[in-house]
Amino acid sequence: MLKPDVQRLLATLIVAVPLSGLLWLSGAVSLVLAFGAMMLFVFVVMWAGSLLLRAARAADMPAPAAWVLGLFATALVVYALVTAFQLLAASAFAIWAVLVIGFGLFFPERPPAVRRIDWSELLGLAMCAAASVMWCHEVAAAPEILAREGHLPAWSDHFIHGSVISQFGDALAAGRHSIHLVGFPKPFYHYASYFVPAVFAAPLDLPGLPLSTSLWLPVGFFTMCAGAYALGTALARPAGGIAAIAALALLPDASNYGLHNGFFSFHWNVIAIPGSLYAIGIFLTAMALLQRWSDACQWRLLAAAFCLAGGLVLVRVHLFALGFPALLAAAAASMPLIRRYRLASLAIAALAFTLFVLGFYTLTDSGPALESFIASVHTINEPTAYGGWYEHLLESRGKGVAVPAGMLAVFIASLGGWLAAYAVALTVTLRTRPLGAADRVPIAMVVCYVLLMLTAPTPEHGDYTELTHRPFVLLYASVAVWSAAAFVAWLTLGVQARAQRAWVVLVAASIIGLLVVWPHAAGLARPKFIWGWQHALYKVAPGLPQAAEFLRRNLRRGDVFAVQGPMVPSVAPDSATELTSLTGAPVYLARAFMQMSGDRGRQQAVVERHAALARVADAQNVADALARLRALGIPWYVVAGSAGPRWDADRRRAAFVADSVAVYSSREQRSDREDQ
Repeated sequence: MLKPDVQRLLATLIVAVPLSGLLWLSGAVSLVLAFGAMMLFVFVVMWAGSLLLRAARAADMPAPAAWVLGLFATALVVYALVTAFQLLAASAFAIWAVLVIGFGLFFPERPPAVRRIDWSELLGLAMCAAASVMWCHEVAAAPEILAREGHLPAWSDHFIHGSVISQFGDALAAGRHSIHLVGFPKPFYHYASYFVPAVFAAPLDLPGLPLSTSLWLPVGFFTMCAGAYALGTALARPAGGIAAIAALALLPDASNYGLHNGFFSFHWNVIAIPGSLYAIGIFLTAMALLQRWSDACQWRLLAAAFCLAGGLVLVRVHLFALGFPALLAAAAASMPLIRRYRLASLAIAALAFTLFVLGFYTLTDSGPALESFIASVHTINEPTAYGGWYEHLLESRGKGVAVPAGMLAVFIASLGGWLAAYAVALTVTLRTRPLGAADRVPIAMVVCYVLLMLTAPTPEHGDYTELTHRPFVLLYASVAVWSAAAFVAWLTLGVQARAQRAWVVLVAASIIGLLVVWPHAAGLARPKFIWGWQHALYKVAPGLPQAAEFLRRNLRRGDVFAVQGPMVPSVAPDSATELTSLTGAPVYLARAFMQMSGDRGRQQAVVERHAALARVADAQNVADALARLRALGIPWYVVAGSAGPRWDADRRRAAFVADSVAVYSSREQRSDREDQ
């Protein structure tokens, strides 16, 4: 057995090497720098997680669980420090690293309680890393392809995510509040996971886009797999951990068979929306802690589980809305007092939920999203295997039949074969042992998802899938991981020899599965519905990456840029957002349509700034336009299009021109330009 320090170093290498390689694929940083930064980050995260497991009296949980707890704590602490003291994310992480290392050195574990990492845990980490590379390598290389070919082979929202990451990590955006509406306060949002890549922005001098595609996504996928391993191990030893990873990373999701509804593709959803990956990994680890609490009745474990599940509100609020009530219900159902007064407890919970929903709709102007959600997910995501079914049912039977049937179809489309697998796994589990707290979570989650669909409101920006569709990935992950681990537990029945043989078989099968799935993983993660392709192979204006490179070289700290253009009514990223993600700098106005769904102060600021930019575009000559930009405090102005602005149609006064994009500087008049 290796010494603990050597084991910790080996675990760090297993995690850091593949993640740094994926960051290097972005083409924005050298492999040496990526590896050095990732090694330090992983070392601190793993050490922090080990200390937290020790505090929760769960030090014997596997190394992947330590990763999840350490990452969760790191993200929240950096979030708090950046928010409270207006630090860069890297500076906040440095403070956290000193605290973690100092605490670990001054309060070390003492023999015989020193935690040793088992070889099975190291293999579990390696499986998490291999799955992350398999699913994320294509998206990780997207920034380099964008720079070379002018299109992004990844979901277009990475431009938005990248700009948010720069908001917290880039020195160009420091102290400027909202990066999309410079100088205006940031809206409340589940920002926590963005602080993980933001830590790397300043030390590696990287803008947001490569951090989003090549770091935020892979680290999130690794975290999801680590959480799956933690829960699988809690339910069925290391063999259950391997089965759990395989269930999420190696088996096709329900969009590939049955109803073939690509909008409910688990793999597309988590690759396109990486914040969900962090929330899934954290929640699965919370389930593992909950299971240990039900076995050992140690209240620190229950508190740790609720801290993780409650913290989802800052990681991915959509998944918090489903996961936290389900965990709470499962924990309550495992308490003797609640079971003794089952009907009274159920009545109190139903009354509290009803009052909350009635109060919400009384105090807001929101309307229920259910009917619009059901109609849209079953009609506009063609091609599917049941096209026209919902329209026919609605016309022939009415809403009273069509809407409940549509809700049932949501479960079939999202879970597919896992519905049958879960039913069988639950049956065999009930025959062998009583249900623990974690065993009750998927049951509670199904009930909570029904209630969420029935009562979820339509947000101000009109996307009725926000709280009705987004959370399904947590249901899928919980059902898949629990079912896989339950089958392993049933097959081994707690016999050590059987468990060891099952572990060997599952490891071998998983390695074969990785080799089989690897060539197809990128295709499985792409959208299968027609309207998704415009966002999955996203083209930017010709010359925009080169203009972004010019701006990043010439921007000074405190500079703001603006982009000429109308207030486009779309949720897609605009040129201003794309440039923000590629430069790391704040913009005068971006994503105007989405910001108009905010409070009145924000709406008024958007309207005023849009009018101010319109006046710049309508200037009579170059001198007048640049004077108006200086008056607004905007030193850089970008025009994307085949022709220049009306006051410089041939773009002779531009500071930089590349294809269809021209960059103007109001800082000084220039007659020369740099062409590319």
